[in-house]
Amino acid sequence: MNLPANVVIVNFLAFQLLWPAAVLGASLGWAMLAWCVLLAMLITQVALTGRWRNDGVLVVAGAALCVVMEPLWLLTDVLEYRNWPHRWWAPHWVWALWMGFAVSFRYSLGWLCGRPALAALFGAVGGVFSVTMGMRLGAASAPQGWVLLAVIYAIGWAIAVPILAQVATMTMRGKENA
Repeated sequence: MNLPANVVIVNFLAFQLLWPAAVLGASLGWAMLAWCVLLAMLITQVALTGRWRNDGVLVVAGAALCVVMEPLWLLTDVLEYRNWPHRWWAPHWVWALWMGFAVSFRYSLGWLCGRPALAALFGAVGGVFSVTMGMRLGAASAPQGWVLLAVIYAIGWAIAVPILAQVATMTMRGKENA
């Protein structure tokens, strides 16, 4: 799918705003900020493209991966979120990140579609970088140590990112008018 550059740029900038809104928001007690940014991101994308169904599929895919991946990290005590009492369920700001990240595969992360090895590498490196920055900003910790978290996170994201890229590819093959 060839999108106008402005749509891709807007998505890129929106996700660059979503991550700090979520992570810093959680660290500072403003976790709902992530949902405000995600909502603005999705509304802007629909306004620019006129398409919402395929974006919706990716939002659901992101939520589904959040349901699967986060408990694996939380229940094994590899990851712990600040001020979050649940060991089996991610905080709501993490859900916003998963959904915003997932929908970006139709836009600014579209270059990963059809490139599973590159998507896996991007996921492994980017996932570890992201969680490390989140820990440094005080949103999360690694109760069993950073090295174990880095290994487990790299594996998880090396699986999750190609899945999201494949879902995006499948939605692009479908009707583009919705």
